[in-house]
Amino acid sequence: MSSWRFLLHGPASPARNMAIDEALLREVREPVVRLYEWSVPAVSLGYFQPAALAPSGRPFIRRYTGGGLVDHACDVTYTIVLPRAHPWMELSAPESYCLVHRGVRAALAACGIDSDLTPASSTAESEACFQKPVRFDVVSAGRKLSGAAQRRTREGLLHQGSILLPDPTRNESLRQGFAAAFASHLTLLLVPDELTSAESVRAVELERDRYATEAWNRSR
Repeated sequence: MSSWRFLLHGPASPARNMAIDEALLREVREPVVRLYEWSVPAVSLGYFQPAALAPSGRPFIRRYTGGGLVDHACDVTYTIVLPRAHPWMELSAPESYCLVHRGVRAALAACGIDSDLTPASSTAESEACFQKPVRFDVVSAGRKLSGAAQRRTREGLLHQGSILLPDPTRNESLRQGFAAAFASHLTLLLVPDELTSAESVRAVELERDRYATEAWNRSR
């Protein structure tokens, strides 16, 4: 059984959340799963999306990963970071999405929500992540419940995922059961942990110099 770090974080600003995610990638030594919340009802844009897509009057942040716009007002958000040498890095992007989303399905099932993985990408055109299911996204009763975006670098893999339940009052139940169900399905041991000093320092730098800046968030 493979041992992974598990980070459970409460509400933080959009800039802080994205800075921590990238810091985990830059400093990665072993696999990490991070489950976290947002202090404001922000939206995140994919790395390549124009800032003009952000809804008027809403705080927004540009992610380091691609994909479409995600509304974080009511979702459950998680991140997975893998080092370059991890066996999952040998998988193609679709294969890794499928594997991770099977774990997400297990977490949903643990709180009484049946779901499936969509077999093919939708032909619909939309800039919003949850309006356009792609292959291996998690769906239920024709509605997309979970999607994700990835970025691979020389350090490893950053996978940023969002789960949007039809009934947000069930979010806390999902958060509480996520780690155990996800780990059991994928035969992992998730060990509760905190940010290392190196990750904390890197996160502060990235928040200050990148994610809290207009230059980054309005770069497109």
